[in-house]
Amino acid sequence: MRILVLFILLASQGAFAQRSLNRDSFMVNVRPVLNGILGDFYQMITQFPDFPRELVPLIQELDTLTEDKEILRESCPRTLDVKCKSTVESLRAKLLKIKTLSLDVLTQQKMSSSPYLNSLSGLRLITQFDAELEEIKGYLDNASFLTTAQIPQKRETYGILKELDELNTLLSLAVMEYIPYLYRDDFSHFFFNFVQPIQMQISKNKNYEFLNRNVQSLNFAINLLNMTLTKRKKTPEGMSGYLATMHNRWNSLLRYYF
Repeated sequence: MRILVLFILLASQGAFAQRSLNRDSFMVNVRPVLNGILGDFYQMITQFPDFPRELVPLIQELDTLTEDKEILRESCPRTLDVKCKSTVESLRAKLLKIKTLSLDVLTQQKMSSSPYLNSLSGLRLITQFDAELEEIKGYLDNASFLTTAQIPQKRETYGILKELDELNTLLSLAVMEYIPYLYRDDFSHFFFNFVQPIQMQISKNKNYEFLNRNVQSLNFAINLLNMTLTKRKKTPEGMSGYLATMHNRWNSLLRYYF
């Protein structure tokens, strides 16, 4: 029976010819829908007891670094110099705002009242995030000063990009620590196989190509979460509406690919 079901699924996927969108079609028809799904997801997980709502604006602000990181990689592929001065300044300004939001999360953080949440681990990761954020900010402050003073420096671009990526990793792990254990695997799979890839790609110049290549795997991830929370497990309180909206949004854009 399982083999028959698998065969039907494979045959159904093969029955449709996948289309590839160009950049203009993606920006007009698909990107707004993806932004809506991301917003729904973060509002949905704040329905978990004791989930720190202050994390959501921090995550959203951290995502604004993506475009600057791409520009930095292209304009100064080896070391930081005057060619990427404006990008460094942009990163510094954004990191300052992120620092404010990070401190807000730490200030508002409370110990969990629920036995199903591991807020201590989440708090530890956010504390580590804040410390590394301060280190990166200081690094860019020094780089900006040396560039302005026209003093030669050997600050490798790869190093700063790696540290900026590490911020995303720490914050992502922190988010998962606030998901109740019963649902953590389900949300972790969806987060790392749908939410995070879209967040990372949606601001890049070639983001439409990512969707063209990965629409089927993304489709599997969102359908798996929907099936798990509506069929296999009890839908967490307050999440039914968000889950349905996410699923409807996603299905609405599939017509552009199949």
